Amino acid sequence: MTCQHLHSIPTSMYLYIMKCLDTRERIVERMFTHIQRCGFQGLRADKVVADMDITKGALYHYFPNKQAIGLAVIDEIIAPHYLAFYLELNRNNNSPIVQLQNHLNDLKAMATSENINFGCPLNNLIQEMSPINENFRKHLKWVVDQMHRATADALLQGKENGFVLHSVDTDAVAHFFLASLEGSYGMAKVHQNVEIFHASIDTLILMLDKLRKN
Repeated sequence: MTCQHLHSIPTSMYLYIMKCLDTRERIVERMFTHIQRCGFQGLRADKVVADMDITKGALYHYFPNKQAIGLAVIDEIIAPHYLAFYLELNRNNNSPIVQLQNHLNDLKAMATSENINFGCPLNNLIQEMSPINENFRKHLKWVVDQMHRATADALLQGKENGFVLHSVDTDAVAHFFLASLEGSYGMAKVHQNVEIFHASIDTLILMLDKLRKN
């Protein structure tokens, strides 16, 4: 529902709709937190909403089943969060290598022992749900495909603008970049060691330097 449509309805109905939207958003955010800690299969949705003073009936008013909750978490929290950077990559003529390196440094700066120990939310769900649920796999693949396409396109544009070596296979490098980034989270998670993440990211930054056109 657009803002224009909201402003065209009576105030009482507007407040009711906004309350519903707020409740639904709160549920999705809380479910995301629990999925990150326990995995989707370990999620007890009824217990989560009970702790929020929301009834089970209200939960299933917004979501017909548990799968719908998981897909909402992917589409409404994970996808926007992960794509925020990648969708900006091609909106300027700056060096894509510098932009990717700056992004990696930002991720490194945000990494703490706690969030590294829980791992990457996107990668966690890919590993857990892709082999067993086709709907999850498709939604997760869409996010990854957007990240890959944006990275590959930025590198291609970088070649045209003289920032990236012409010999670079942009599709392959984009896959390698994302695989290395997600692998860095995985290695740090299994070792429960944020320093492993830092070291892996530093190495990936150095490898990106090799793509620069001198």
